[in-house]
Amino acid sequence: MLKFFFDRFSKIVYLMEVLGLAFTLGWIWKLVHTRGAFLTKILFAIYIAEYLFLRFCDTKRWHPAAKRYEGLELHFRKIMIPVSYILAITSGVGFFTGSGLLLWLAIPFMGVMFYANATLLYLHGKDKNKTPINYFSGKKK
Repeated sequence: MLKFFFDRFSKIVYLMEVLGLAFTLGWIWKLVHTRGAFLTKILFAIYIAEYLFLRFCDTKRWHPAAKRYEGLELHFRKIMIPVSYILAITSGVGFFTGSGLLLWLAIPFMGVMFYANATLLYLHGKDKNKTPINYFSGKKK
């Protein structure tokens, strides 16, 4: 049952992300046509920037010579599970209530994942070692 909701290739995780994006687009439309709520708009911009960075990390091929979702790509794929649920819940509540209260929780949670991804990308950029992907994990090519 847990695999149904939390597997990185589960249709439910994909559905939650699509649902979250739909709610996010609706919430953007509401925020654009609402006067005031300046702080909510700034928090929403940070929230969207974090999501876009995390989505970019998952979408890009970081190891072209390896199979898809090995090395960094596996971590980035697994990170999208909580991001999908956070996106759906936060944007759904924001869309239906107009409240940005959950942004105060979503931004730090996604911020931790943002920081982890940014650190891994920094270290990946500095790594000049030619050892194949997953060499030390026993999955030798």
